[in-house]
Amino acid sequence: MKIFALNLCLEFDVKDPRRNFDFESIAFEELMGYLFKGTDFNGQKFYVEADDTEELLQHVFDLQANDVWREVELTICFRFQSEPQRERFLDAFMDLFHQVDAAGGLVENEKGEYLSIFNREKWSLPKGGVEWRESIETAAIREVKEETGLDNLQPGEKIGETWHTFKRGKKWVFKTTHWFKMTASAEAKISPQLEEGIEAVAWMSKKEWIELKSEDTYPLIRHLFEKVFTQSLIA
Repeated sequence: MKIFALNLCLEFDVKDPRRNFDFESIAFEELMGYLFKGTDFNGQKFYVEADDTEELLQHVFDLQANDVWREVELTICFRFQSEPQRERFLDAFMDLFHQVDAAGGLVENEKGEYLSIFNREKWSLPKGGVEWRESIETAAIREVKEETGLDNLQPGEKIGETWHTFKRGKKWVFKTTHWFKMTASAEAKISPQLEEGIEAVAWMSKKEWIELKSEDTYPLIRHLFEKVFTQSLIA
């Protein structure tokens, strides 16, 4: 499971003794020692020894809440001794947040291009909150239509979920976004939802998404595309 705190990615895994090769895990205190040295670790991944103690729980929450680390594109993989231990930790971690659901779409046309939105100086995908008594599937279709102006939309299967944290007022929020595949014609009319701060809507090819610089999109969105592209290669 990967939880994104802006550019910081927190990954939660279980040690597997069957692995022939593995990266060495370090203690959390050792990790923070590295980070506070001020060395540029942008884009790197660390493996940290983990347990389900309250002390580590508070450390991880404070880590994702610190704007210094949220701005660094860094992956920290917390490795637990067992699946029950990992589940106990994640349950306790998510209890520290206000839980919300969102839904969005990965819309593909007949040319193999993906419908993309540009806002807050980043390329992303259309998504938004699930309204009261609204199904997740309905919310995904509605949000795509609202944010892109696309009417002729064919819904498809669910891709999966992504998770990220952010602060709303004084409250920390844990958002689960449910993603669905959708299809539409490349000739369909599209227009950005300006009142929501969306500056542009465009079709982008797989090659264009792969070649985007890290500062031009979000790690969470790149993670979603990596998952989709990997599945298409396997298929």
